Amino acid sequence: RQSSSRLPGCPVWSSRQPTARNYLETMPPPEGPLTVDDQGVKWGEDTFGPYRVDDRIWTMNEIRDHPMFMEDVPSDISDNPELLALQSLIYDGQTREELAEHFKNLGNEAFRSSMNKISSQNALSAYTKGLEMECKDDALNAQLHSNRAAVSMRLKKNDKAVDDCRRAVKLDPKNTKAFYRGAKSSEALGLTEQAVKFCKGALESKPGDAELTQMLKKLEKQHEEELEHARAREEAQAAEEAKFVEAATTVKSVLGKRDVTLGPILFELAMYFQGRKPEPKLVSDVEDAVEWPLLLLYDEFGQSDFVETFDERCSLSDQLQVMFPADRQAEWDEEGKYVWDRLVCYLEYYRSEKSDTTELRKISAGESLQAELTGMRLPQVLTVHALVDGSGAHASFCREHHLPMP
Repeated sequence: RQSSSRLPGCPVWSSRQPTARNYLETMPPPEGPLTVDDQGVKWGEDTFGPYRVDDRIWTMNEIRDHPMFMEDVPSDISDNPELLALQSLIYDGQTREELAEHFKNLGNEAFRSSMNKISSQNALSAYTKGLEMECKDDALNAQLHSNRAAVSMRLKKNDKAVDDCRRAVKLDPKNTKAFYRGAKSSEALGLTEQAVKFCKGALESKPGDAELTQMLKKLEKQHEEELEHARAREEAQAAEEAKFVEAATTVKSVLGKRDVTLGPILFELAMYFQGRKPEPKLVSDVEDAVEWPLLLLYDEFGQSDFVETFDERCSLSDQLQVMFPADRQAEWDEEGKYVWDRLVCYLEYYRSEKSDTTELRKISAGESLQAELTGMRLPQVLTVHALVDGSGAHASFCREHHLPMP
């Protein structure tokens, strides 16, 4: 059976390998009498001189690991002295440059042999081994980097391909293939501006090339379109930001008439929204009412709800009736005690304009919230704690926060 893999640079083993039994049977017997030294080692002697005799029975592991009986050569041969010896026979006496050239040729052979994954991996390994030789030939090292980039492109690892192309053109500014591959990989990554630079580098090393010229025109047109789209996005974002700033200023003006200012959000809300943080905004149909983002906390169970827009002209009971109707209980409320008309609410707000400490105030769930929001510093997301009125959890909450007992 012919070997399915081999060491880089090593010849393939014979297709007719001897078996372990035949190998042992054909070993010549020692000439003359045997002697045993103090260590118990047997020695024979022939016309060439004394030699060590090892007549112990081979273990299956030894047979399996011997190069004559291997069907596949391992990728790591550092623990196999026989394979290391075979490798040294090939590589000893060669310069770093010769070895690097040798591995480059092996990589080229593997790359061209097939498009499959194994051939690509073998090529990648050979080019990498060539670079590990650390030869002093910059042009050769540039070829190794460029060729390894070609393998990375085949494997859809365009970021690694770009890295190799960068190194290649620094070592050899005349390596057109490295510039070309860098341009193609950059384009695949969506880095059109970088692709243009690589393509221009290729044309400097190969002026007037028709394919490169056409490629550069396409990339420059694509880059200009991308720039135009980016400018349009920036203008749209700037206009949107201006609208938010204007709206925020108007809201602050309306709230200022009630002696209300805004502070930071009290709790982490990333699970409820993406992008811009929620903030209050004016109701569209009147000039002095605000829609608030509202966070409802149920401390007894460590649960919460987020209401994106709550019209302050409504009462909290309006919202709670939707969330906790008498005929349907929340999943976490096994006792079914959280019903809208049994709940009591506490608004959390900042103690003073310059303080990060908060206080709690009991508010009437049945009245318009707008009347409650005066003369205080509020978080830009209203925070309301809801508990079952008169329950043990309610009493514990009041004791913890030094509030009047229910």
